Amino acid sequence: MLILRLIRCRSTLGQYDGAVGTASLWLLICGLLLLQACTSSVPQVPRQDDWPPGKPRQAQRLRLLAGEQTDPLLWWSQNILEMVPPDIYPDAQTARQAEDFIAETNAKRTAAGLQPLVPLPLMNRVAQAHALDQATRDYWNHRTPEDLGSRDRILAAGKVDVMHGGENSAVARPGQATVRDVVDEFSIHPGHRELLYDPEVEFIGVGIYNYSPAEHIHFVQLLVSF
Repeated sequence: MLILRLIRCRSTLGQYDGAVGTASLWLLICGLLLLQACTSSVPQVPRQDDWPPGKPRQAQRLRLLAGEQTDPLLWWSQNILEMVPPDIYPDAQTARQAEDFIAETNAKRTAAGLQPLVPLPLMNRVAQAHALDQATRDYWNHRTPEDLGSRDRILAAGKVDVMHGGENSAVARPGQATVRDVVDEFSIHPGHRELLYDPEVEFIGVGIYNYSPAEHIHFVQLLVSF
């Protein structure tokens, strides 16, 4: 049978990101990948009419380290950011994918005559924390369930204010999209494209996380300037 590739994307840019609100855009991109038999023992991913969940469907999977914390930024830092390991990514393969994610992004920009972006460990950590959080609690949104946007999360992690930029994000089924595919989709769709090719952003951070083979991979791309 024909197997379809599925990538869905969302983007925030400029004043639409952060505490003042989110302009979210999601698009369904389907393309033919290959012919293969449909018999498989892999557990089924959620039906498409159940996706994307804007609110957590698996909130109980998050193990709180500081559940009593009442300050929203500290709560996120102590309960979500602290889940990210010192090396940021869970394994060497994901770390290589993150490097490729950044390289593909800069290749698109330099081909368009723009300066490449500088990767920052802080931005990688914030992006990875959001990818991990979304995958763990099973939701997809630029804002956390506690209503923190990417600028809030960067402020919580590094005590720095974002002056310009935003966040692109995508989800895809395991094995059916590479980081090149994700960046290609960002480069051709409104919102994602404007952020990807924004000449005013200077720094990049990326996150990639998959909670289980039966669930979607979350890709997060932060493009900002301070």
